[in-house]
Amino acid sequence: MPREIVATLLAVVILLPGCLESGGPDLIGSEYRDPPTAPNFTLINQNGDNVSLSDFEGDVVVVAFIYTSCPDVCLAISSNLDYIHENLGQYHDSVNVISITIDPARDTVGHLSNWTANMGYEWDHLTHDKGSEIQQVWDDWNVVVDASHIANSLPPEDAMVRFAVLNPDNSTFITNTKCVDPWNGSCFVDGASLAEFAFNESGIEYDIEKGIVGNWTSNNSWTWDLYSWDSENDTWTHEESNDPGSIGVGLDTHLAWVASGANVSNLPDGVDCDGRGWIMGQGKYAHCMCDDGWERKQGDWLSCVQKGSSESSTSEDNTLENHSVSSEPHDESLLQYEVGHTTVTFIIDKVGKKRVYYSGTNWDVDEFLHDIKELADE
Repeated sequence: MPREIVATLLAVVILLPGCLESGGPDLIGSEYRDPPTAPNFTLINQNGDNVSLSDFEGDVVVVAFIYTSCPDVCLAISSNLDYIHENLGQYHDSVNVISITIDPARDTVGHLSNWTANMGYEWDHLTHDKGSEIQQVWDDWNVVVDASHIANSLPPEDAMVRFAVLNPDNSTFITNTKCVDPWNGSCFVDGASLAEFAFNESGIEYDIEKGIVGNWTSNNSWTWDLYSWDSENDTWTHEESNDPGSIGVGLDTHLAWVASGANVSNLPDGVDCDGRGWIMGQGKYAHCMCDDGWERKQGDWLSCVQKGSSESSTSEDNTLENHSVSSEPHDESLLQYEVGHTTVTFIIDKVGKKRVYYSGTNWDVDEFLHDIKELADE
């Protein structure tokens, strides 16, 4: 057979479909050389519903990390996502967009509900009321978040027991210690082990046999007296025995050493917010986030009373001396921190692999949209 005919036959064979191994979709963004599986998560959207990445198996998913109070970067990303969401066309049912907050203290479910309604953003915006849950998502996705605010901006997730101290000069301090076994209601074997652990962990000198608590040592003129918190009456009660080892420590056990002769009314409460909320913020910004059905006491940021009671706060009279002009302490506390984070937007393919990412905000939305459609057609 003449060489010209052989060459022609080879060219035809090469051009036949399936004879060349496909090079995959033509992607523009930064591709993963060996695409990893995107870590699953379960968070809460603006409607209060649980949303997991695994809910969208078989679809292409866009995952972005933003926060609503961001003045620039996140606004640009959200605007880009809105453009993409509105221009999916025939791919609308097979592509999902997800935004995950990196500021859960501000981006509560209620706030996200109002914000998305005002902005007209219809995709899932996710948050969580447990700092550890959303922190794990950031870690799993290698999103670096400046999250020093989390400890003071979200409710405590662990049962805590308190050991307070009232010194001879009426100065005070408190130690809060995680309950060892909250599920069984057993936090410490006894009050002696609680005190030893709490003070040592806090770096406070403690040797009650020598009369040492912090910077004070009892002498012939005064002694340390043991008190326990009476949760039913919201008050401290003097214990008959001065031996903390005689007291078992459960979830509601809070103890205090009180210098004899000191004014017991100066002793900090055994629980924060009357046991009906949790403390957010520090120093002059500290305030109660009260449980449902309760609100801050009028003129008192650190107490919770039943809503509608004669003691409940009003929007007109809720400011204390030494606080700033705003009448809402939660808003003031949020001003204490700024949030910084890495800015990466991911595209996950139909089998749950991270395939493409776009860094920063200066990326072309049409190129991003192109990559989404390529992966949807894969």
